Amino acid sequence: MNPETKIRLALIATYPEMSKIFLDIANKSNIIAYDEYASFDDALVVAKKMESKVDVILSRGGTAAYIRDNVSTPVVFIPITSFDVLQAVRKLDPATKEAALFHYDQNIYGINDIQEMFGLTIREYRFETHDDIEQNVKDVMRKGIRTIIGGKVAMRLAAANGLSGVELSAGLDTIDRAINEAVQIVQESRKIYYQAARIEAAFNAITEGIVITDENEEVLISNSNIEQLLGRTYRAGERFNDVVPDSKFRFALESLQPQYDYLRDIGGHVINVSHIPVERDGRLVGVVNTFEDISKIQNLEQNIRKQLHEKGLKAKYRFEDILTQSESMLSVKKLAASYATTDLSILLEGESGTGKELFAQSIHDASSRRKGPFVAVNCAAISENLLESELFGYEPGAFTGASKTGKQGLFELAHRGSIFLDEIGEMPIQLQTRLLRVLQEKEVMRVGGSRNIPVDIRVISASNHNLLEMTGSGDFREDLYYRLNVLNITLPPLRRRKDDIELLCGHFLKECKPAVDKALLELLMPIMEAYEWPGNIRELQNVALRLSFISQHHKESDLRELITILGMTPKMQPEDSRRYGVNGALNLKDAVAEFERKFVEQVIDECHGNQDAAAKRLGIGRTTLWRKSGNAGDR
Repeated sequence: MNPETKIRLALIATYPEMSKIFLDIANKSNIIAYDEYASFDDALVVAKKMESKVDVILSRGGTAAYIRDNVSTPVVFIPITSFDVLQAVRKLDPATKEAALFHYDQNIYGINDIQEMFGLTIREYRFETHDDIEQNVKDVMRKGIRTIIGGKVAMRLAAANGLSGVELSAGLDTIDRAINEAVQIVQESRKIYYQAARIEAAFNAITEGIVITDENEEVLISNSNIEQLLGRTYRAGERFNDVVPDSKFRFALESLQPQYDYLRDIGGHVINVSHIPVERDGRLVGVVNTFEDISKIQNLEQNIRKQLHEKGLKAKYRFEDILTQSESMLSVKKLAASYATTDLSILLEGESGTGKELFAQSIHDASSRRKGPFVAVNCAAISENLLESELFGYEPGAFTGASKTGKQGLFELAHRGSIFLDEIGEMPIQLQTRLLRVLQEKEVMRVGGSRNIPVDIRVISASNHNLLEMTGSGDFREDLYYRLNVLNITLPPLRRRKDDIELLCGHFLKECKPAVDKALLELLMPIMEAYEWPGNIRELQNVALRLSFISQHHKESDLRELITILGMTPKMQPEDSRRYGVNGALNLKDAVAEFERKFVEQVIDECHGNQDAAAKRLGIGRTTLWRKSGNAGDR
């Protein structure tokens, strides 16, 4: 158990034996025990030194009462029982026939039985103060009683007045019961304290400011956020209507009807206010009043919007995911990374399959908007009517089949993030006009709506058409083109970055099982590098996956069949087929060797017989060049 969670008890003992019993019990009960011996006159001084260190103080009789009245720490009385009286009576002189019993103001049951047992008359004297004990001693002397049973003070006064006395002490059972009572007090107190702490933490964790009043309009409690919202604290007992005059509070109080969500300008802030009456057993017992800064509501709406639509609205790729070793592509990456630092519109141009969305996501991820949503929409994949409602959203009942609750558009969902408009050239001309307004005014209006909704977005668009030419034919708005084309990135097709074919193919095949034989890949690579790749990287990925399948199920294919299955033959340029054609009757290994020889010869011819230049262009050494060309370089 953590020492700070242990129960800490202090005993202010009135005689040594009490301390010994207390410490023995405490040590066996895993209690932190503090023990001090003190006379009645010194007990309070000792208690005040202890009260900050302990949970409960234990003492006996008048000493306990004296301490209780002067400290804030709970005090448990160690009572006197009939058994304690019996133990004291047994110590009396057998000749004693009458004795006075001094005890703190409490009922001790069983005194009559003790009298009958010992043939003794016991006169009970109760006290609360030191003066009471002195008066009791005087009364004993007047009545001729010569023996007193009592505590330290009574024994001292008895001796001073020539009387005999037997000290009344508490036994083990009595002290044990007192310790158990103290432990229960601490446990219950901690339960209440922890519960109150939890309630207070929950109360203060609520983002709204809260003031709770009673049925008389007086403030009972408020949370910590109220000061931040309204610029002041509120004391218990203040009249609420004086704090927030001209509110709907009085109406809620008198009508018992909640008043929700009305706006008030308080301290220069627009605050959303509500008053909720609380009824119990048919009568009003108070009102809960809430205050919320509308800027927080707006931020919460944005956060909810982001979380509800996070799936699919998050950029998955970064610039590190764009694999290339081509100089042209490396230059494009560097340019795109520099554009990411701005908030200007970007137009990505390039053939289909060149990676425009990959670049769009990477730009968003590298921008200051990376924590906001990334919304991608393909303008060519959605019908004209649906595209409008998807982009701009719609109000409830805006058209047949519309949701009864309305719908946020993609521009709204992209608030504080980026929106990627792919195939922007396919957007209908009337929607281009609405898009232009979004770019100019930074606000949207839902279909069927009558209010403008501010949006903070960065637009990245893409097209595989020449938009400038489309402006000349009237198919694309010229003013929109210049709004979108503030910054321009043109992605090179795969046929212009053939250095990347082997790199990308290896990447696509990396996850394939079983792996493609490396020797087969090396045989095919010259053919793949000679291919024009009209479908660009997307086509290369498909061919790589197809190759993985073929390597398992078409192990005996000849070159012509393999290339046909891969789907590259129909898209070969005619002149390339004639220039690099091979005998289809050859087996795969010989056909690839023949293809390599003719290809190498052609490169050497194009380099005018310069072996160094040809080897550098092919990315191989002179020895390899000599071997693959059939000594062509020695002619």
